[in-house]
Order: sequence, then C-alpha cells, then structure tokens
Amino acid sequence: MNKILIIFPSWEERSNLGFTKFIEENFDINKVFLLKFEQPVHKQEIENNIHIMNKLCKSRKIDYKDISIPKSEVEKWWVLDSFIKNVNLDANIYIDITTMPRSIIWTLMFFLKQKHKKITTIYHKPKIYSEEWLSKDPGIPHLLFKHSGIVEFEKPTTLFVLAGYDEDRVIQLINYYEPQNVIIKECNSREKSQSSKWRYGLTNLDIREIDQYNDDWGHEAIEYEIKKILKKSNLIVASLGPKTGAISVYQCFMKYPEIALSYVPCKEFNEHYSKGVGSTLIREIPLH
Repeated sequence: MNKILIIFPSWEERSNLGFTKFIEENFDINKVFLLKFEQPVHKQEIENNIHIMNKLCKSRKIDYKDISIPKSEVEKWWVLDSFIKNVNLDANIYIDITTMPRSIIWTLMFFLKQKHKKITTIYHKPKIYSEEWLSKDPGIPHLLFKHSGIVEFEKPTTLFVLAGYDEDRVIQLINYYEPQNVIIKECNSREKSQSSKWRYGLTNLDIREIDQYNDDWGHEAIEYEIKKILKKSNLIVASLGPKTGAISVYQCFMKYPEIALSYVPCKEFNEHYSKGVGSTLIREIPLH
C-alpha cells in the first residue's frame, strides 16, 4: 500500500522538525508532496526548510514533488483539483496540517472526499509560543469556493469564530460581515477571554472556551454549537485557532453543508512566533 504525505512548509522551525520526526517514525512513507505558495512571506526561510525536507527524502529514497500554488484564488482551486486527481486512489493519505493555511486544508479535504474514504491528519505543536504578535494587516475575508453556505433571508446571521491569538483577524471578520450575533470560542484562559470581550467592543458577543487539542480536536463541542445556531440563524464559521480546529470545522461542514466557511488572509506574519517542536497529534478523519 502506497503511503503519501502532503505537507505545506512554513518559515517556522517546527515545519522541518516535525517533518523529520514523522519521517523517522514512519519508514513506510514512499511519496511526499511539498505544497508552497508562489510568492510567500518569509520566502528564504521557507526555502531553507524545504531544502532540509528534500535532502531527508533523498537520503531515505522517498519520492517527492514540489507543488506550486498560485496567488489567484481561482487558479489555486484548479491547481489543487488537478493535483488530487493525480493522487493514487489506493494510497493512504497523510496530511501534515501544522503550518498549512486553512483554505488549503479545506480545499484538499473537499477534493479528497470525492475519491477517498478517509485521511490521517498530523499536527505538531510547538515547544513554546512567543509572547509577541502572530500576524498583522489582515486582508478581506473570503468564503471558500463551493462552501458559501445557504442563506435564508428571514433569518439573522451568526458569526462563529474559533479564535487563537489573531485578534486583528477576528475584528476584521466582525467588521466585514457585520453579523447580528457573534460567538467566539478561544483556546485561552478566562482572563484572556474577558479582556478580548472588552477589546472587541461588542454587546452581542458570546465568548466561551474550547479545547481543540483533546481527543476529538473539539469536534463534539463545535458540532453542538453549530446545531444550536442553525435552528435559528444563518451561519458563517471561521477557524483562527489551532489547525486542529479547522479539521473539526470541516467535519461539521460535511454534515451541515448549509454553513459558510470563511478565512482571513494576512500580509505579515511573525517569523519568531514559535520555537521548536513539541508533542504530535495524529487523528484519522472519515471523509463522509
């Protein structure tokens, strides 16, 4: 059985440290696809990580291929469609979501579920996070192609955000969509949640906490919230916390396709946001 690993390297050192760790523990991986943007932020650091990954693949005689992702949203969609169409139907698919953009994660899952019954997702936690900012200058929020939801005009709209440390991105979502209701679930302390509520400056805001690192990556809690909201509201969902939450969100989308999936691109990211690589979370995801 062919075992394929799909990874999207970033500038973070856990990108290559996690990759090396996984390859050394899984000797039967026989093909690696390295996805990358054509004009990324911190391009040199990303290329350095890719060089390390390619070198490891050569030493282990693992077949690898770079897949260049265009900046255009339309072209990006068609490139990923073509890429997945050429993936072996009989292969076991592993996706390293550690530093993969959420729009790429969701697009891959959309195309993979048309051919495969399941995938295995991998997430490497960093050893430590910086206390500094993560991203700056958020762009216009986008709804993912073919994932724009179903709008009932007589219903209000609720924005449901899985938040991390990108508060500017959360504010950008709220200002852009101007929803009647906002629900935010954070992977933070109660004190951080309360201070966030003050910063957002909204009265129709409901902030709660959720564990996106537990056994089901927060899936049960996220689905519970989505089911409640859909009874009385249109729903836009955004995942800005750990990438594990993005997987759980897509699992919910497969069951409730009336929800809309939104993401927020950024122009600047902190090169020193994290250090090292910590524990690895692995979860098999059914694609139905």
